[in-house]
Amino acid sequence: MGVVYLFKRDLRLHDNRGLAKAAELSKEFLPLFIFDREIIGELRAEGERLQYVFRAVKSLSSRIKLYCFYDSTERALREVFRVYRPKFFITTASYSWSGRERNELIKRVCKEYGVELVEVLENFLVNPEEVPQRKVYTPFYKEWSKGIDLRDIGSLDFVVPELPLPTLKDIEGSLPLREYGSFSPEECKNRLKSFPFERYEELRNFPGVDGTSRLSPCIRFGLLSTREVYREAQGRSEQFIKELAWREFWYHIALHFPWVRDTEFQEKRRGIRWENKEEYIRAFFEGRTGYPIVDAGVRQLLEEKWVHNRIRMVLASFLTKVLLVDWRIGERFFMEHLLDYDEVVNVGNWQWSASVGADPKPFRLFNPILQAQKYDPDCAYTKKYLPELSHLPCSMLHDPLSHSLPYIKPIVNYYERISLAKHAFKA
Repeated sequence: MGVVYLFKRDLRLHDNRGLAKAAELSKEFLPLFIFDREIIGELRAEGERLQYVFRAVKSLSSRIKLYCFYDSTERALREVFRVYRPKFFITTASYSWSGRERNELIKRVCKEYGVELVEVLENFLVNPEEVPQRKVYTPFYKEWSKGIDLRDIGSLDFVVPELPLPTLKDIEGSLPLREYGSFSPEECKNRLKSFPFERYEELRNFPGVDGTSRLSPCIRFGLLSTREVYREAQGRSEQFIKELAWREFWYHIALHFPWVRDTEFQEKRRGIRWENKEEYIRAFFEGRTGYPIVDAGVRQLLEEKWVHNRIRMVLASFLTKVLLVDWRIGERFFMEHLLDYDEVVNVGNWQWSASVGADPKPFRLFNPILQAQKYDPDCAYTKKYLPELSHLPCSMLHDPLSHSLPYIKPIVNYYERISLAKHAFKA
């Protein structure tokens, strides 16, 4: 009985429920990974993000024989089905928009070849379809907390058939890879075990210290199971567990309100007259706004392909509220650069920061001057990414409106612009 298992966002052998389902059906099955050319192109995932996935897949293929394609999903499946003729095709259920589209394609090809498709829930602590519909995070969290499933699948023994199909070694020379230095998939386990969860709530908002887990790429690509992460944080940081719930809250919203992919959740905020001035957008994308904390955040994003969560909120608020640029433009900017990019979470966070999404408050503001003073008091973060300003006192770096810096002049006056933004959002 032939079985194929398609790895997607679950690049690990331990505690993998999809893999366990394949092993349940047959002790011999074909493990498969597809570097989908179309997905890579649409998400602009060439380079660092692809390099990260490549390294994760390479680690996986060092432990099992893993067949790999660099092609469209449809063509890869047709070749696998032509050579192997499986009875079952196992993969994880998808709740992202593009993931659902891909699974529909897989379903169509499987049907054409008479292969039974089995989708397994993975990478969620709670089945998104089992939480009663909620539009606000706090009541969602209460319901979500009741359904957490932490059963550990452990590791599995299985046999991989020898077939005339490509492996990673056959295709790696064709992949458009680019080296980066900030994150290594091989470090996920060590980071999880060494991170001081007890200090997370105390340190998480200070970008100048190593106070966040930096596990987001590990979770995004499934190098760690969410259950494994939860178990490490359990009893040590309730706040960290709430952050895991935020991720699943955005999937909950996307499941029940799929149109939020490109439309504001709040109907009253769908008519905002965004200015979308090209000079503002360009200055923001290049980290040349004249606000050091903002420019430092953009530099971190461009250099490391990751940015601290507090700074993500500062950036999103600045772009949408201060520069009056459409949140969709900012969301696409993050899509192009974030190593841990997750379309559902990114859209949810950008809508939240822009005050157009679920879990609404009247008008959230992240004043870059006050944020810098409160969360980067010694300028450790700002000076790290703007070393040309490292000789200046923090009082100057925090408030570029009150001091003349040997730096880019602020492109706008924050306080003047906020009055405009409040009017635009009310209108």
